[in-house]
Amino acid sequence: MRFVQYIILALCLLYCLKTYLILMTPVLEPARTNLDPWFDQLVATLRVHQAKLETGLASPELKQVYDLVFSGNADLMAKHNKQAAQKHFVGKIIFDYIQLLGKQRPHKLAFDFNDSEVLVWAEIGDNDEIMERFLILTEAKINAKYHDYGFDMTTMLVESCDESPVPNHYQVFIG
Repeated sequence: MRFVQYIILALCLLYCLKTYLILMTPVLEPARTNLDPWFDQLVATLRVHQAKLETGLASPELKQVYDLVFSGNADLMAKHNKQAAQKHFVGKIIFDYIQLLGKQRPHKLAFDFNDSEVLVWAEIGDNDEIMERFLILTEAKINAKYHDYGFDMTTMLVESCDESPVPNHYQVFIG
């Protein structure tokens, strides 16, 4: 009887070991087996940039990026990266917001942005609670997607009867 128990125990241990190895295999192996193509492309791009800079054919934007890197000024590089991130995320947020709206659009819609926030100004019909909830949910979806990147959306809702003009600093999308 004891022999059977040892066999069962050994089989359980082998099963556990096999399961562990199967689960751990992706962690033990590198995520990519061949990084050479990626690094080759990176070096090739840098060489093209070098040639453009040396021959004066670099665009002003490319020259600005390399001047910034060569300056070694970490503060200016961080500022540049922040501005690039802002352009990237603000554009994506507005695009995603419009996509989420689909055909359900408010009467008027305008956008603005500050440091890390996209501001929405929307005029809806009087007592249109369905549109109001829809816009609040749409804002929540955007915030759920982009908050971890440091960007959020805030919506100002007005009703037609308020007769509020779009604030001057907003860019009208639907007017």
